[in-house]
Amino acid sequence: MTVQWAKRMAAAAGVAVVAGTLPILVASPASATQSACTSYVANHGYFAGPKVKAACDYAALDTGLFKMANPACLLQLAKVGVKSEVSDPACKRA
Repeated sequence: MTVQWAKRMAAAAGVAVVAGTLPILVASPASATQSACTSYVANHGYFAGPKVKAACDYAALDTGLFKMANPACLLQLAKVGVKSEVSDPACKRA
């Protein structure tokens, strides 16, 4: 087993765990908004166009103890080149 293969398997397992736990999490009405997410991204030097706005449409998940960035928001922001240091806090504001 190569290191690359092991990394791929670990990533796949992580995605499966997140996908399996999402239905369990209860999303409450968000106190933050799409515009808070979009503004956060824009304030960190990124163009907040339609793709960023669409990503910020995915509301943060409220676990009851803390807010968790929606994986769909994170993925969409990553696709347009937003670094994780910016996308994670931005998606928690969505």
